[in-house]
Amino acid sequence: MPRHVYLALGDSITAGIGSSHPSLSFVRHLSEFLQKKSIADRTISVAQHGWTAKDLFQVTSTLTSIPWDEVRFTTLSLGSSDLVRLLRPQRFSLSGDPFEPRSVAKKADEFGYHTDKLFRWVKEKEVPEVVTTTLYNPFPVFPIAQQFVEGMNMIIKDCSSYYGFTVVDVQKTFLNREPYLIHGYRTGNIQDLLYPRSKPVFPNNAGHLEMANLVIRQLEKQSKQAPKTKQVLKRKYPIKTVGGMKSSKRTSGR
Repeated sequence: MPRHVYLALGDSITAGIGSSHPSLSFVRHLSEFLQKKSIADRTISVAQHGWTAKDLFQVTSTLTSIPWDEVRFTTLSLGSSDLVRLLRPQRFSLSGDPFEPRSVAKKADEFGYHTDKLFRWVKEKEVPEVVTTTLYNPFPVFPIAQQFVEGMNMIIKDCSSYYGFTVVDVQKTFLNREPYLIHGYRTGNIQDLLYPRSKPVFPNNAGHLEMANLVIRQLEKQSKQAPKTKQVLKRKYPIKTVGGMKSSKRTSGR
């Protein structure tokens, strides 16, 4: 059977958090492009708000409804929920050294361990094209957040390189443009997490579109470097989701 499925694996961003409507989300923009280019006529999104790398691996590795032999293209976008957990307000104070090094190291090791397991799982499924995205920093004024983002991105890049996945550098694109691309952006400092509503972490409509465009530009660049092949698509399918987004069919994520 020809491969014709776009599989979006991720956490809150892949689930569309921050966009004002599902049609304006990162996954929907990319799905429309893939349909237009006859790369994938069906989209499956395995994503939910708050999923860590561990959650995403556990769901992806146990979900039997993913038709891996039909998956043509996959995006892996993770780490935002892990970052927020590292930067929980309970972890910091105004005294100067809010983070206990041993606890931070443990969380970093967990993120690296489950990211590697997830990437290895996807690699074993022999998906023809896999693109991963780096994390951007929603708190650029807070030095510790920058250290965490750089460390997590190093893990994402190292795992991507090892398994032969393409990396799209979202961090570089969002840098110095955070007020225009992040939903509810305020000061860029860690105290912004103390607001009870609309925590300034996830992309707004412009941010979701920018992330999709980064992946699209990468795909167009790669298509110019390789012989063109065309798939004949006989039928369009609705987006089927697992996790936090709407679905045409009810599906259990865990």
